[in-house]
Amino acid sequence: MCWWQHAAAIEFADHPVLTSIVDDLVGNEGLDRQTLEQWLSSAEYKQSVIDAITRPAEALPWHRYRALFINDAQVRGGVAFMKEHRALLERAAEQYGVDPLIITAIIGIETRFGTVKGNHRVIDSLTTLSVGYPRRSEFFSKELREYLLLASRNRLDPLSTKGSYAGAIGIPQFMPSSYTHYSVDFNDDGVRNLVDDFADAIGSVANYLSTHKWRAGEPVVAMLGRGSSDKLLDNLVTRGLKPNVDIGQLSVRGLDIDAGQEDWKVGVVRLEEKQGYDYRVGYHNFFVITTYNRSQNYAMVAFDLAAAIGEKL
Repeated sequence: MCWWQHAAAIEFADHPVLTSIVDDLVGNEGLDRQTLEQWLSSAEYKQSVIDAITRPAEALPWHRYRALFINDAQVRGGVAFMKEHRALLERAAEQYGVDPLIITAIIGIETRFGTVKGNHRVIDSLTTLSVGYPRRSEFFSKELREYLLLASRNRLDPLSTKGSYAGAIGIPQFMPSSYTHYSVDFNDDGVRNLVDDFADAIGSVANYLSTHKWRAGEPVVAMLGRGSSDKLLDNLVTRGLKPNVDIGQLSVRGLDIDAGQEDWKVGVVRLEEKQGYDYRVGYHNFFVITTYNRSQNYAMVAFDLAAAIGEKL
């Protein structure tokens, strides 16, 4: 039986992508070769990681995906989170212009408000995906490089830090490159700690969205209607992750267009219900959320969870 079907040590020398990462970090970052090789030699190939990434929840129909993240327990958890961290959320909103409800919803989706941060060793996940998932090997190899760099700077324990099957880390589930570029020391203790520091996690989510051009005070989503297939809207449905519809085209479906919005581009999002469809408008901020997770379903469930939490505050 092929060893790939089991958890097994990865032979470092057998994989040029790993030796290339080490050569890069030694030559360009001055890291110690022996240490890096020891870390990578401890990594195990995990078939469970490959299995998980080939069937992501975001690919589920909307009604099934939504049910995974929006329920009474999640809403109660969100209300409690906002009450406990109100001062931090308010400060993040003031500093970065991002809605505290959206920050809360993202953390709720990612880790159930910091309670479920993943049970895969990050070094196993990223190394497995670098050598065993050719379709996105380049991406995960870059993330593995960033992870080793983070570890070398004593921000993470390279052999014990756990995260998602894709290698995302901490309360907000940042990939290592996002940890490097978008995490902030929001409580000024000298450390950017996303693993167990809620202040840094909240500030970092806000900074991430702000850096990706969140627009304070602008809408995220508007409803267009539910029911059977709508031919006009079907022809306008946005398939990708960028707004591509002139907002004026939706006036015939009753969308209110405020002064100053006449030249906006938006997206038409069609969500598959158990019966029929839910049609919505995704504004600029909706597509900012898709930079956090490249999925319309993800961005929409973040909006819906934020709305549900807001109703209970």
